[in-house]
Amino acid sequence: MNWLKKNLGLVLGGAVALGLLGFAIYFLLTSKQTVDEVTGALTAETEKLKALTTRDPYPNQENIEAARKEQKKLGAFLQDSRKFFVPVTDFTNVESAAFKTLLETTISELVRDSEKAGVSLPNAPVKYDFTFKPQRSSVVFAPENLVPLATQVAEIKAICDVLFDARIQMLLGLRRAPVAKEDEGATDYLFGRKPVTNAVTGAVVVPYEVAFQGFSSELAAVLEGFYRSSNCFIVKNIDVQTNITQSAAAETIPAYMPYPMILPQPGAIQQPQSSMEMMRRRYGGMGGRYGMPPPVPPPSTPAPGVFAPPVRRGPETVLDERPFKVTMYLEAVRLIERARPKAAK
Repeated sequence: MNWLKKNLGLVLGGAVALGLLGFAIYFLLTSKQTVDEVTGALTAETEKLKALTTRDPYPNQENIEAARKEQKKLGAFLQDSRKFFVPVTDFTNVESAAFKTLLETTISELVRDSEKAGVSLPNAPVKYDFTFKPQRSSVVFAPENLVPLATQVAEIKAICDVLFDARIQMLLGLRRAPVAKEDEGATDYLFGRKPVTNAVTGAVVVPYEVAFQGFSSELAAVLEGFYRSSNCFIVKNIDVQTNITQSAAAETIPAYMPYPMILPQPGAIQQPQSSMEMMRRRYGGMGGRYGMPPPVPPPSTPAPGVFAPPVRRGPETVLDERPFKVTMYLEAVRLIERARPKAAK
């Protein structure tokens, strides 16, 4: 104890030195771990840099310029392809009165165009509503439904323009996705099918269904019309309903049997004939112009020496095309959909 009292400073100094030594060892171990982590990250980045420098093509200035040129070509291609995705309309805000005017004007134009093209409409002679019967009988509309309804009016007009230009025989019906709560009934609406927005491109795909009557030439003209349209319409499915066409049986025309011609028998001596006998053989009866011809033996058992020509038949029907019903399911692509303006609070 006396030694501790005499050497208290030395003991305290040794204790402090021992604590500092332990702290130094702890700091060394933790620092080494940090250094190892940093070294591992540096090694990984070094390997990435080495992979980039050895990659083919090498990212030198020449290759960078080539990549920029390709990027410009891609931008030009995208800009050039946008002409096939021209939006039917660009409504952003529509009032009730403007929508009502647009609807009535569009339906009147469609009815007039159908009359010019000679296309029959459903429910004739009653004016067809083109799936907008609830909207035509109303003057009050929900504000959030005006822009979608106006867009559908424009798209249905574009679809009907293609049908009328193809001069189909009859428009049997149209169906669209319901928008307002008053859109009810399976005749005019596609229930269970709604517009779908592509998460990558932002394009909105809207379903429609068209039913019409015509021939194969009209169907080909309709498909070509959608192909050449500046608005993007994608034909997804075509259902053709027609009866099995059977070629009509040819009617047998009564066989034309000329008067029999007597052929001379082989080795027989032909005797001279008088003029009266020749007239009788040629015209029948007693030699008069309108005498009755002699009886003709049946074709199955021709008389010896009589030439019977083959039975001639009338023309046979090879193709008897009839109008058929076409139900076409298509989608309208809206490449850009503007955001709805928020109402002021």
